[in-house]
Amino acid sequence: MLNSRFKLSQIFYLNFIFLLVGTLAFASLIIYYSIEQIEIKQFTNQLKSEIAYVRSRMDEGKSLDQAAKEMSEVMGRPLRVTLIAMDGTPLFDNEADVSQMENHANRPEVMEARRSGFGAAVRYSNTVKNDRIYAAKKIRWNGKDAVLRLSVSLDRVMKDFAQLWVRIALVFLAATAVGFVISRLIQRKIDTELGKVTEYLKAIAAKNYRATISAGFSKEFSKIAALLKKLAKRLEKSEKKKRKYTAKLRLASRQRSDIISAISHEFKNPVAAIMGYTETLLDDESLPLSIRKRFLERIEENTRRITEMIDRLSFLTRLESSEIKPQMGDFELNGVVQAAASALMQKYPDRRVVVKAEKEVLIHADRTMMEMVVVNLIDNALKYSDSDVEVRIDSESFSVTDSGEGIDESEIGAVTKKFYRIHGNSWDNSMGLGLAIVKYILKLHNLEFQISSKRGEGTTVSFGLPSVCSIINKSEV
Repeated sequence: MLNSRFKLSQIFYLNFIFLLVGTLAFASLIIYYSIEQIEIKQFTNQLKSEIAYVRSRMDEGKSLDQAAKEMSEVMGRPLRVTLIAMDGTPLFDNEADVSQMENHANRPEVMEARRSGFGAAVRYSNTVKNDRIYAAKKIRWNGKDAVLRLSVSLDRVMKDFAQLWVRIALVFLAATAVGFVISRLIQRKIDTELGKVTEYLKAIAAKNYRATISAGFSKEFSKIAALLKKLAKRLEKSEKKKRKYTAKLRLASRQRSDIISAISHEFKNPVAAIMGYTETLLDDESLPLSIRKRFLERIEENTRRITEMIDRLSFLTRLESSEIKPQMGDFELNGVVQAAASALMQKYPDRRVVVKAEKEVLIHADRTMMEMVVVNLIDNALKYSDSDVEVRIDSESFSVTDSGEGIDESEIGAVTKKFYRIHGNSWDNSMGLGLAIVKYILKLHNLEFQISSKRGEGTTVSFGLPSVCSIINKSEV
């Protein structure tokens, strides 16, 4: 219940005050009892000395009454003197009538004095009706054994003790006041430090990880400050990772949307053509055989086109996911280039591919993948230009040059991305995957792909052939 009503510093402050007051009260009781016992013992010893004095005065021939008066005057306090026979009969008392007094044989101090020679007790006196300290000693009186007893009122002892206790109480009160001030100062300091911690936590909650905290009141607060700084750094790193992860998710989502959009766009025309030709064939049974044959050829052509696009997309996806590993081997590059050029010139019968290679180049790579690279690069050059295409092979690089429209400098970095096609390009038989596939294959072979182009002057694409290739003569192949 206390924790829910007070702040931490107030709890500390109240507990400190309760502990201080409780400690002082407990210590006061112990000191009170201890001093009381000391005082009683001290008075008992004084009474013992006074008995000896009274006894000496009696030996000098003075009466008990005279000796008691002299002793009272010397000590400055009333002193009761009693003489008791060994059977307990009171023989003399300077403050009471012995004829009216009870037998004292059962008094503790008298019993102890008869047995050991000296006895003392603190008890209530039925005769004078107050608490007293008694000291008794066995003596010889008129040739017989007797007990000489002296006593003093405990009220007198307590009066002296009360004066001492007042001084001690004042000291305790001063200590309590000092403790109150110190605890109050500590409470305020703790409030200040906790305020710093609270403000820092608010800053962290607001994602202000650059906030600072300086808590040095105690070792514990310094440790808390250090731990909070570490926490802020971890949260900042976590937040950065979260932002990166969110950005990746958004990018992946955007890429998926781009893929779906690109696939939808590329598949639309061939699918529409297939549907159109098919509907015509089904609706008009009177079509001549030649027209039917031409329509079926168009359907087959568009079907093959869809199949090729699916194959290219599947191949690129497997490349990206590292499902395809290059099967390395040695082969001669010139033959691959010549075969690709011959096949493509059949596709473009009015065009020419010029291969310039003085010597044959032997490379160590995946033959199938490199064939795909060569075909894609030469096909792209033929596709986007109206003139001849030049292919160069030497010991350091492979390049394909066309004299087409060229590529804007702003687009050069994007043409190797999936589904990207140059703006304004009217070619409708590509998903924008050719150069992306080329770049991935070359990356698997640790080869760098380069593009240089200017608008209206044409484009050159190339990649280096470092260290994995060598130049050989035809006779050595």
